[in-house]
Amino acid sequence: MEIKWSADLAIGFTDIDNQHKELIYRLNSLFNATSRGAGRKEVATTIGFLGDYVVLHFASEEKYMAQYDYPGSSLHKIEHKKLMGEITRFKKEFEEKGASATLVIQTQKFLIDLVVNHIKKVDTKLGAFLKGKK
Repeated sequence: MEIKWSADLAIGFTDIDNQHKELIYRLNSLFNATSRGAGRKEVATTIGFLGDYVVLHFASEEKYMAQYDYPGSSLHKIEHKKLMGEITRFKKEFEEKGASATLVIQTQKFLIDLVVNHIKKVDTKLGAFLKGKK
């Protein structure tokens, strides 16, 4: 499974759009590593990076929300917490069970869908608001 970056995932702010691209790249890298049976260390590194990266990405978005007084910031932050919770859950499962094919199949599509849906439904609302402020 691989997802491609597409225009419908862009919100129109280059730094955030680039972060979205990187996030999707990392999810694909994680899937590819586990699919080819990569070493536990490689997969653990990718998962760790993914969790840290999402935290930094959310901080960037929250900076914009505060700067432009985004009225949907409370709901946006709730969605951030949900997505981070799922990534944390995946990381914990990996640490407990290892990078088994079963774990990958069960969680990979779910994680990618969460990220893509977050971008399409949550971040595009923020992007539309910010475009109106430019």
